[in-house]
Amino acid sequence: MKNIKKISALTLALMMAAGISACGSSSSSSTTDSSSMPEKKLEENQQEIVQRLSDEITDARTLENPEIKWFSFYDINPTASEDKEIGVDLALFQTKYNGKIKYVQTTWDTKFDDLAKLIMANDSPDFIGADDMDVFPKGAIKSMIEPIDDYIDFSTPLWSEMKNAADQFMYKGSHYVAISRIDPSYIWIYNRNTMTENGYDDPAELWHKGEWNWDTFSKMCIDFTDADSEKYALDGWYYENALTESTGKPLIGMEDGTIVNNINSAELAKAQNMMYELQKNEVVYPKHMHDWKVRGDVFGTGIASGETLFYPIGLWAIEDAPSVTAPYGDLSKGEVMFVPVPCAADSDAQYVPSRIHGFCIAKNAANPEGVAAWLDCTRYAETDQAAHKITLDQYKDDYGWTDEMLEMREEIYSMAAEHPVFEFAQGISADLSSVTDNVIKGTMNPAGTATWTQIVSENEKAIDYLLKEAQENIDS
Repeated sequence: MKNIKKISALTLALMMAAGISACGSSSSSSTTDSSSMPEKKLEENQQEIVQRLSDEITDARTLENPEIKWFSFYDINPTASEDKEIGVDLALFQTKYNGKIKYVQTTWDTKFDDLAKLIMANDSPDFIGADDMDVFPKGAIKSMIEPIDDYIDFSTPLWSEMKNAADQFMYKGSHYVAISRIDPSYIWIYNRNTMTENGYDDPAELWHKGEWNWDTFSKMCIDFTDADSEKYALDGWYYENALTESTGKPLIGMEDGTIVNNINSAELAKAQNMMYELQKNEVVYPKHMHDWKVRGDVFGTGIASGETLFYPIGLWAIEDAPSVTAPYGDLSKGEVMFVPVPCAADSDAQYVPSRIHGFCIAKNAANPEGVAAWLDCTRYAETDQAAHKITLDQYKDDYGWTDEMLEMREEIYSMAAEHPVFEFAQGISADLSSVTDNVIKGTMNPAGTATWTQIVSENEKAIDYLLKEAQENIDS
């Protein structure tokens, strides 16, 4: 998200917010030895499951070097907070291969520049994350990542379920992203105390009855909003993208290696017109009046206090330690709940705005085979039921999740696997991402909305030009 000549205050604020953990005070990368930091271990019975799984892996890779270098703006090792648990994937990597992940630190704003510098200096890291949907296809086009087909065989039982998704991340006949699972990009978080106090039906109950949709959602938002009392139905940075993708179509998609512009689709027009009518009632927290920051400058602020009705955000926001999730309420007391992104009442399916949990091998990586071993561990952690249950038990026992939350999470994941919607704008170019951010958010911009017809007429040619330029790079 750099080299943009002209960026609006809204887009700039979005980019800063998207980083969330845009850690690192320097614009250059640095290597951190996480082995010197404290790390929480699994419980004894959980480690026994990991050991059993490790023993059952008969096709283990032979590694000359069990250490791999991870390049990101966040550490994959569980050292961020004292109550952050180790993942099953990392525990398995340590158990099976004596694996170690060395953290090469960058920042959200400089990660691609820093990666390019390391590659040019013959000091490449081994792997990077693909979860932010901003690596592909530009990482392949600009030779910053390597094909993975020499290391991952999608015909094997371990990886076959991910092939259809991985096929959407192909460049010139090669796969570039090892997808461990398909994640829902967003959920609708709310506090049950607020619902009860305002006399609203519980959204989870509406969902189970088949009545959670744009209509019921909009009705609540309009009724709840009261600017004089600082009560706003929505806050955060993701509601516009979530509602747009709930149509089943992204603004920018990829089909058979071709970039597709859906700006003129009837589905997007229907969603954006609904969003425009909704924002006429000023349901969005006025970030433009607060230096383009969310309420309290911390995600979730306002949910526990009853000042915000819904917080559309990723599951990651509450898949974390109690010290992080406190702004939403007390999870262990059943105060916090979530539902899928609402779709149109007449939608032919429950479309789930989605992203991937996956990784890419960096260009000229010194230890790609070590990365492949790590990638296998991430899949085993997902496919082994007992190993997967460790993750769920951590959410319940350590983070305060209720059984109902776990059940809803599994439902949403199942729907994401069946009807995922991937938005590719960020992975194509910074200029395109800048334009599409403003396009998607224009009808709900708290500083001043525009109609969808106006937005399309003002941006269609610019998007077509940027897509033509990107497609020519792919074709050549």
